[in-house]
Amino acid sequence: MLKMSKKVTALLMVLVVAFSFAGCGKKDNKSKTDNYKIGVLLPGPTGYFVATKEGIDNAAKDNNVKIEYADAQWDSSKQLAQAEDFIVKGVDLIALCSVDSGAGEKIVKSANEANIPVLAFTNAIGTNETGEYEGLVSYVGQNEVNTGSVTGEVAKALLGEAGGKAVLIEGVPGTTPQINRKKGLEKALEGSNIEIIYNQTSNWEKEQALKIVEDLIQKNMEFNIVICQDDNSATGAGQALIEAGLKDKVKVVGLGGSKDGLKAISDGVIDGTTYMSAVEEGKVAIETAVKYLKGEKVEPVTEIKQVEVNKDNASEFKGEW
Repeated sequence: MLKMSKKVTALLMVLVVAFSFAGCGKKDNKSKTDNYKIGVLLPGPTGYFVATKEGIDNAAKDNNVKIEYADAQWDSSKQLAQAEDFIVKGVDLIALCSVDSGAGEKIVKSANEANIPVLAFTNAIGTNETGEYEGLVSYVGQNEVNTGSVTGEVAKALLGEAGGKAVLIEGVPGTTPQINRKKGLEKALEGSNIEIIYNQTSNWEKEQALKIVEDLIQKNMEFNIVICQDDNSATGAGQALIEAGLKDKVKVVGLGGSKDGLKAISDGVIDGTTYMSAVEEGKVAIETAVKYLKGEKVEPVTEIKQVEVNKDNASEFKGEW
Protein backbone atom coordinates (compact mmCIF):
# COMPACT_ATOMS: atom_id res chain seq x y z
CA MET A 1 0.00 0.00 0.00
CA LEU A 2 2.85 2.36 0.88
CA LYS A 3 4.47 1.56 -2.48
CA MET A 4 1.28 2.41 -4.36
CA SER A 5 0.97 5.69 -2.43
CA LYS A 6 4.45 6.76 -3.46
CA LYS A 7 3.69 6.00 -7.11
CA VAL A 8 0.47 8.00 -6.99
CA THR A 9 2.27 10.91 -5.32
CA ALA A 10 4.97 10.87 -7.97
CA LEU A 11 2.38 10.82 -10.75
CA LEU A 12 0.53 13.77 -9.22
CA MET A 13 3.76 15.76 -9.02
CA VAL A 14 4.42 15.13 -12.70
CA LEU A 15 0.90 16.30 -13.59
CA VAL A 16 1.27 19.47 -11.49
CA VAL A 17 4.55 20.34 -13.20
CA ALA A 18 3.02 19.66 -16.62
CA PHE A 19 0.04 21.91 -15.98
CA SER A 20 2.33 24.61 -14.62
CA PHE A 21 4.31 24.64 -17.85
CA ALA A 22 1.07 24.68 -19.85
CA GLY A 23 -0.13 27.70 -17.91
CA CYS A 24 3.15 29.54 -18.50
CA GLY A 25 2.95 28.75 -22.20
CA LYS A 26 -0.51 30.29 -22.43
CA LYS A 27 0.66 33.50 -20.75
CA ASP A 28 3.67 33.80 -23.04
CA ASN A 29 1.43 33.24 -26.07
CA LYS A 30 -0.81 36.14 -25.06
CA SER A 31 2.22 38.36 -24.63
CA LYS A 32 3.37 37.50 -28.15
CA THR A 33 0.03 38.17 -29.80
CA ASP A 34 -0.63 41.34 -27.76
CA ASN A 35 -4.29 40.35 -27.61
CA TYR A 36 -4.99 42.52 -24.59
CA LYS A 37 -8.39 43.38 -23.18
CA ILE A 38 -8.82 46.98 -22.02
CA GLY A 39 -11.86 48.25 -20.15
CA VAL A 40 -12.65 51.88 -21.03
CA LEU A 41 -14.65 53.89 -18.48
CA LEU A 42 -16.34 57.00 -19.92
CA PRO A 43 -18.06 59.61 -17.71
CA GLY A 44 -21.07 60.36 -19.91
CA PRO A 45 -22.36 60.81 -23.46
CA THR A 46 -21.06 63.87 -25.32
CA GLY A 47 -19.94 64.58 -28.85
CA TYR A 48 -16.39 64.90 -27.54
CA PHE A 49 -16.30 61.27 -26.45
CA VAL A 50 -17.71 60.10 -29.78
CA ALA A 51 -14.54 61.54 -31.30
CA THR A 52 -12.37 60.11 -28.52
CA LYS A 53 -13.84 56.63 -29.12
CA GLU A 54 -12.92 56.93 -32.80
CA GLY A 55 -9.27 57.34 -31.80
CA ILE A 56 -9.52 54.52 -29.24
CA ASP A 57 -11.06 52.13 -31.77
CA ASN A 58 -8.48 52.97 -34.43
CA ALA A 59 -5.58 52.36 -32.05
CA ALA A 60 -7.19 49.16 -30.73
CA LYS A 61 -7.51 47.79 -34.27
CA ASP A 62 -3.91 48.68 -35.08
CA ASN A 63 -2.66 46.98 -31.91
CA ASN A 64 -4.95 43.92 -31.86
CA VAL A 65 -6.59 45.06 -28.62
CA LYS A 66 -10.11 44.21 -27.50
CA ILE A 67 -12.01 47.20 -26.05
CA GLU A 68 -14.99 47.03 -23.73
CA TYR A 69 -16.76 50.33 -23.00
CA ALA A 70 -18.82 51.42 -20.01
CA ASP A 71 -20.60 54.80 -19.88
CA ALA A 72 -21.44 56.16 -16.42
CA GLN A 73 -24.09 58.67 -17.61
CA TRP A 74 -22.42 61.29 -15.35
CA ASP A 75 -23.09 59.16 -12.26
CA SER A 76 -19.97 58.59 -10.10
CA SER A 77 -21.52 55.69 -8.16
CA LYS A 78 -22.39 53.98 -11.46
CA GLN A 79 -18.82 54.43 -12.67
CA LEU A 80 -17.48 52.87 -9.46
CA ALA A 81 -19.71 49.83 -10.06
CA GLN A 82 -18.57 49.59 -13.69
CA ALA A 83 -14.94 49.67 -12.55
CA GLU A 84 -15.60 46.83 -10.10
CA ASP A 85 -17.17 44.85 -12.96
CA PHE A 86 -14.02 45.29 -15.06
CA ILE A 87 -11.90 44.22 -12.08
CA VAL A 88 -13.98 41.07 -11.61
CA LYS A 89 -13.69 40.30 -15.33
CA GLY A 90 -9.93 40.58 -15.01
CA VAL A 91 -9.25 43.04 -17.81
CA ASP A 92 -5.57 43.67 -18.54
CA LEU A 93 -5.90 47.43 -18.00
CA ILE A 94 -8.54 50.04 -17.20
CA ALA A 95 -8.50 53.25 -19.24
CA LEU A 96 -10.33 55.76 -17.07
CA CYS A 97 -11.98 59.06 -17.87
CA SER A 98 -13.50 59.77 -14.47
CA VAL A 99 -16.84 61.42 -13.73
CA ASP A 100 -15.03 63.34 -10.99
CA SER A 101 -11.70 63.21 -9.20
CA GLY A 102 -13.18 61.57 -6.10
CA ALA A 103 -14.54 58.62 -8.05
CA GLY A 104 -11.29 58.40 -9.99
CA GLU A 105 -9.22 58.10 -6.82
CA LYS A 106 -11.41 55.26 -5.52
CA ILE A 107 -11.21 53.40 -8.82
CA VAL A 108 -7.42 53.66 -8.94
CA LYS A 109 -7.18 52.34 -5.37
CA SER A 110 -9.49 49.36 -6.03
CA ALA A 111 -7.78 48.45 -9.30
CA ASN A 112 -4.31 48.71 -7.78
CA GLU A 113 -5.36 46.37 -4.97
CA ALA A 114 -6.46 43.87 -7.63
CA ASN A 115 -3.16 44.35 -9.53
CA ILE A 116 -4.92 45.85 -12.54
CA PRO A 117 -3.13 48.90 -14.00
CA VAL A 118 -5.06 52.11 -14.63
CA LEU A 119 -4.41 54.80 -17.23
CA ALA A 120 -6.34 58.06 -16.98
CA PHE A 121 -7.24 60.19 -19.99
CA THR A 122 -9.02 63.52 -20.67
CA ASN A 123 -10.08 64.11 -17.04
CA ALA A 124 -7.18 64.32 -14.60
CA ILE A 125 -7.33 62.82 -11.11
CA GLY A 126 -6.09 64.55 -7.97
CA THR A 127 -4.76 68.06 -7.49
CA ASN A 128 -1.56 67.96 -9.55
CA GLU A 129 -2.18 70.27 -12.48
CA THR A 130 -0.04 68.11 -14.78
CA GLY A 131 -2.37 65.13 -14.27
CA GLU A 132 0.32 62.97 -12.66
CA TYR A 133 -1.15 60.80 -9.91
CA GLU A 134 0.34 58.03 -7.80
CA GLY A 135 -1.10 54.68 -8.80
CA LEU A 136 -1.65 55.58 -12.44
CA VAL A 137 0.31 54.09 -15.30
CA SER A 138 0.04 57.44 -17.04
CA TYR A 139 -2.26 60.40 -17.66
CA VAL A 140 -2.99 61.30 -21.27
CA GLY A 141 -4.64 64.65 -21.86
CA GLN A 142 -4.35 68.36 -21.51
CA ASN A 143 -2.82 70.37 -18.70
CA GLU A 144 -5.82 72.51 -17.78
CA VAL A 145 -3.65 75.35 -16.45
CA ASN A 146 -1.80 75.52 -19.77
CA THR A 147 -5.14 75.39 -21.61
CA GLY A 148 -6.44 78.32 -19.58
CA SER A 149 -3.26 80.21 -20.44
CA VAL A 150 -3.96 79.74 -24.15
CA THR A 151 -7.32 81.53 -23.78
CA GLY A 152 -5.44 84.40 -22.15
CA GLU A 153 -3.01 84.57 -25.06
CA VAL A 154 -5.93 84.62 -27.51
CA ALA A 155 -7.54 87.46 -25.54
CA LYS A 156 -4.32 89.50 -25.51
CA ALA A 157 -3.91 89.05 -29.26
CA LEU A 158 -7.49 90.21 -29.87
CA LEU A 159 -7.32 93.33 -27.68
CA GLY A 160 -3.71 94.30 -28.30
CA GLU A 161 -1.63 96.49 -26.00
CA ALA A 162 -4.63 98.65 -25.09
CA GLY A 163 -6.25 95.72 -23.31
CA GLY A 164 -9.68 96.28 -21.77
CA LYS A 165 -12.31 95.00 -19.36
CA ALA A 166 -13.08 91.28 -19.43
CA VAL A 167 -16.02 89.14 -18.37
CA LEU A 168 -15.11 85.56 -17.45
CA ILE A 169 -17.73 82.84 -17.93
CA GLU A 170 -16.71 79.63 -16.17
CA GLY A 171 -17.72 75.97 -16.21
CA VAL A 172 -19.11 73.88 -13.37
CA PRO A 173 -17.72 75.32 -10.09
CA GLY A 174 -15.27 73.14 -8.21
CA THR A 175 -14.35 70.92 -11.15
CA THR A 176 -10.70 70.54 -12.13
CA PRO A 177 -11.16 72.25 -15.54
CA GLN A 178 -12.96 75.24 -13.99
CA ILE A 179 -10.34 75.75 -11.28
CA ASN A 180 -7.23 75.21 -13.37
CA ARG A 181 -8.42 76.98 -16.52
CA LYS A 182 -9.07 80.07 -14.43
CA LYS A 183 -5.65 79.76 -12.82
CA GLY A 184 -3.99 79.55 -16.24
CA LEU A 185 -5.98 82.50 -17.60
CA GLU A 186 -5.07 84.72 -14.67
CA LYS A 187 -1.42 83.73 -15.06
CA ALA A 188 -1.44 84.63 -18.77
CA LEU A 189 -3.08 88.00 -18.10
CA GLU A 190 -0.52 89.06 -15.47
CA GLY A 191 1.23 92.24 -16.59
CA SER A 192 -1.28 92.90 -19.37
CA ASN A 193 -3.88 95.66 -19.55
CA ILE A 194 -6.76 93.20 -19.44
CA GLU A 195 -8.74 93.26 -16.21
CA ILE A 196 -11.38 90.69 -15.26
CA ILE A 197 -14.19 92.79 -13.83
CA TYR A 198 -16.89 90.12 -13.53
CA ASN A 199 -17.12 86.34 -13.51
CA GLN A 200 -20.04 83.93 -13.43
CA THR A 201 -20.67 80.25 -14.13
CA SER A 202 -22.64 78.95 -17.09
CA ASN A 203 -22.09 75.29 -16.14
CA TRP A 204 -20.78 74.77 -19.70
CA GLU A 205 -24.28 75.60 -21.04
CA LYS A 206 -24.90 77.85 -24.07
CA GLU A 207 -28.27 79.16 -22.86
CA GLN A 208 -26.93 80.06 -19.43
CA ALA A 209 -24.05 82.01 -20.98
CA LEU A 210 -26.47 83.83 -23.28
CA LYS A 211 -28.55 84.85 -20.26
CA ILE A 212 -25.49 86.05 -18.32
CA VAL A 213 -24.42 88.36 -21.13
CA GLU A 214 -27.99 89.59 -21.72
CA ASP A 215 -28.23 90.54 -18.04
CA LEU A 216 -24.91 92.41 -18.14
CA ILE A 217 -26.03 94.33 -21.22
CA GLN A 218 -29.30 95.28 -19.52
CA LYS A 219 -27.31 96.53 -16.53
CA ASN A 220 -25.26 98.70 -18.90
CA MET A 221 -22.01 97.10 -17.79
CA GLU A 222 -19.14 98.10 -20.06
CA PHE A 223 -16.75 95.38 -21.16
CA ASN A 224 -14.51 94.71 -24.14
CA ILE A 225 -14.21 90.94 -24.17
CA VAL A 226 -15.96 87.82 -22.89
CA ILE A 227 -13.62 84.94 -22.10
CA CYS A 228 -15.32 81.55 -21.78
CA GLN A 229 -14.04 78.22 -20.52
CA ASP A 230 -15.82 76.32 -23.30
CA ASP A 231 -17.18 76.80 -26.83
CA ASN A 232 -20.82 76.26 -25.83
CA SER A 233 -20.70 79.26 -23.53
CA ALA A 234 -18.80 81.33 -26.07
CA THR A 235 -21.42 80.80 -28.79
CA GLY A 236 -24.14 81.76 -26.30
CA ALA A 237 -22.28 84.92 -25.31
CA GLY A 238 -21.67 85.83 -28.95
CA GLN A 239 -25.32 85.32 -29.82
CA ALA A 240 -26.40 87.68 -27.02
CA LEU A 241 -24.02 90.35 -28.25
CA ILE A 242 -25.23 90.00 -31.86
CA GLU A 243 -28.87 90.31 -30.78
CA ALA A 244 -27.99 93.48 -28.85
CA GLY A 245 -26.05 94.93 -31.80
CA LEU A 246 -22.80 94.96 -29.82
CA LYS A 247 -20.76 92.18 -31.41
CA ASP A 248 -18.59 94.60 -33.38
CA LYS A 249 -17.54 96.24 -30.08
CA VAL A 250 -17.00 93.18 -27.89
CA LYS A 251 -14.73 90.19 -28.58
CA VAL A 252 -15.54 86.62 -27.49
CA VAL A 253 -13.11 83.80 -26.73
CA GLY A 254 -14.09 80.12 -26.42
CA LEU A 255 -12.19 76.94 -25.63
CA GLY A 256 -12.13 73.46 -27.12
CA GLY A 257 -12.27 73.76 -30.90
CA SER A 258 -15.65 72.08 -31.30
CA LYS A 259 -17.47 72.03 -34.63
CA ASP A 260 -19.82 74.73 -33.35
CA GLY A 261 -16.90 76.76 -32.02
CA LEU A 262 -14.98 76.68 -35.28
CA LYS A 263 -18.12 77.51 -37.26
CA ALA A 264 -18.88 80.37 -34.87
CA ILE A 265 -15.51 81.90 -35.72
CA SER A 266 -16.17 81.72 -39.47
CA ASP A 267 -19.67 83.16 -38.87
CA GLY A 268 -18.32 86.02 -36.76
CA VAL A 269 -20.18 84.89 -33.60
CA ILE A 270 -16.93 84.45 -31.65
CA ASP A 271 -13.42 85.67 -32.35
CA GLY A 272 -11.11 82.96 -31.04
CA THR A 273 -10.92 79.56 -29.37
CA THR A 274 -8.45 76.75 -28.71
CA TYR A 275 -8.08 73.39 -30.43
CA MET A 276 -7.04 69.90 -29.41
CA SER A 277 -7.82 66.67 -31.24
CA ALA A 278 -10.10 64.34 -29.26
CA VAL A 279 -9.38 61.58 -31.79
CA GLU A 280 -5.65 61.94 -31.19
CA GLU A 281 -6.20 61.89 -27.43
CA GLY A 282 -8.06 58.57 -27.59
CA LYS A 283 -5.46 57.09 -29.94
CA VAL A 284 -2.52 58.07 -27.72
CA ALA A 285 -4.28 56.73 -24.61
CA ILE A 286 -4.52 53.21 -26.08
CA GLU A 287 -1.04 53.33 -27.61
CA THR A 288 0.38 54.29 -24.22
CA ALA A 289 -1.59 51.51 -22.51
CA VAL A 290 -0.28 48.92 -24.96
CA LYS A 291 3.31 50.09 -24.47
CA TYR A 292 2.92 49.61 -20.74
CA LEU A 293 1.38 46.15 -21.11
CA LYS A 294 4.29 45.12 -23.33
CA GLY A 295 6.70 46.12 -20.58
CA GLU A 296 7.93 49.27 -22.32
CA LYS A 297 8.61 52.47 -20.39
CA VAL A 298 5.86 55.10 -20.47
CA GLU A 299 5.93 58.64 -19.09
CA PRO A 300 3.71 59.52 -16.10
CA VAL A 301 2.12 62.27 -18.22
CA THR A 302 1.56 62.59 -21.95
CA GLU A 303 0.26 66.11 -22.52
CA ILE A 304 -2.01 66.81 -25.48
CA LYS A 305 -1.71 70.55 -26.05
CA GLN A 306 -4.34 73.07 -27.03
CA VAL A 307 -3.37 75.65 -29.67
CA GLU A 308 -4.69 79.10 -30.50
CA VAL A 309 -7.41 79.46 -33.13
CA ASN A 310 -8.66 82.70 -34.73
CA LYS A 311 -10.32 83.79 -37.96
CA ASP A 312 -6.98 83.66 -39.79
CA ASN A 313 -6.27 79.98 -39.13
CA ALA A 314 -9.69 78.47 -38.24
CA SER A 315 -9.96 76.82 -41.67
CA GLU A 316 -6.86 74.73 -40.88
CA PHE A 317 -8.67 72.79 -38.15
CA LYS A 318 -11.30 70.11 -38.53
CA GLY A 319 -14.01 69.99 -35.87
CA GLU A 320 -14.36 66.48 -34.44
CA TRP A 321 -17.21 66.85 -31.97
